[in-house]
Amino acid sequence: MYEVFEHPQPEVNGQINFGVTIIYPGKVGKEYYLTRGHYHTKETAAELYIGLAGEGMMIMQTKDGQVSSLPIRAGDVVYVPPFWAHRTVNLGKEKLSFFFAYPSDGGHNYEIIRQRGFAKIVIEEKGRPKVVDNSARANLGWPSTHCECLATQVYY
Repeated sequence: MYEVFEHPQPEVNGQINFGVTIIYPGKVGKEYYLTRGHYHTKETAAELYIGLAGEGMMIMQTKDGQVSSLPIRAGDVVYVPPFWAHRTVNLGKEKLSFFFAYPSDGGHNYEIIRQRGFAKIVIEEKGRPKVVDNSARANLGWPSTHCECLATQVYY
């Protein structure tokens, strides 16, 4: 479950969209609440995140199978390079909030993630977060697109 408060700009080269995302604490089954994740439609677009509050993780992947995860906490800066899909996971008991900025003509490709999912997911195991292969999802008892219907987008 999460909310996005975005300040969109005209979709032209040189403009930057920016805003704040808040991910609420909790889990569906063993999987922590997360954003649905996306590639950018303009694949050369990068994105910048700055942690404001809470404790989380950025999961990133490329279409050729590279996967990376980075912590995001208050004061952390996370750079998502071009060609990388990304999603953010709240690992804590408090809201995770972060600032984001990306080129306004970068667009979002959510469909590829909806169809294929992410290579890795983050679950709670023995009271701690653990990054595991997405194939484990079938054994955890929840739908593969659970986060899509829980998002709220607000534009200013």
